[in-house]
Amino acid sequence: MVNPYLKVFIALYVLVNPLEGLPIFLARTEALDPRMRLRIGHTAALSVTCIMLGALAFGRGVLQVFSISIGDFTAAGGVIIFLIALRMVLGPSGAVDVSHPIKPEQLRGFGIVPLATPLLAGPGVISAVIVYASKGPTGQGNTPLDYAVLSMIILAVGVATGVALRAAGPLKEVLGETGVEVSTRLSGILVAAIGFGMMVQGIQQSFPMLAH
Repeated sequence: MVNPYLKVFIALYVLVNPLEGLPIFLARTEALDPRMRLRIGHTAALSVTCIMLGALAFGRGVLQVFSISIGDFTAAGGVIIFLIALRMVLGPSGAVDVSHPIKPEQLRGFGIVPLATPLLAGPGVISAVIVYASKGPTGQGNTPLDYAVLSMIILAVGVATGVALRAAGPLKEVLGETGVEVSTRLSGILVAAIGFGMMVQGIQQSFPMLAH
């Protein structure tokens, strides 16, 4: 039986999927010196962490303000995550331009948009964090300890994302274009399973009679 907190870490890290952002990160920073590239990677990792912590802190309150039930949001989040997984498996339809390196004046913003969001911490990641903040890692509700542990998990995901971006060059050399693409598509299958499971849980919570 997988520890529920380890399961949350794996789910969030797979959803962030730094490998998917590596080609864009490398293509847009190829003209920069290594130190500047590292700085952008650190900015992106910090932004991803802040976005997830913000969703953890305020997501549940937003649901209450708009009177959205946990079941409804879980099902909707599952749909979003499942659609993201399809894009990962089938390949991006691509609205992000990676054909030219970024200019020096664009450095500050690139690590946040589009790298941190929506490429890494997009709607699927935000939805997943809000779901975990609402129902807890075990589905039994959150205690203060659960919130503390979830915060630590998010910090760990942010650190792991930063490490992946820091190792972008060597990783691409080891994996190659094909390796990155295969890894992304395999991750997409895992993300699809996570999204489908969330849809089922949300529907069962919204329609308890279906659980029987």
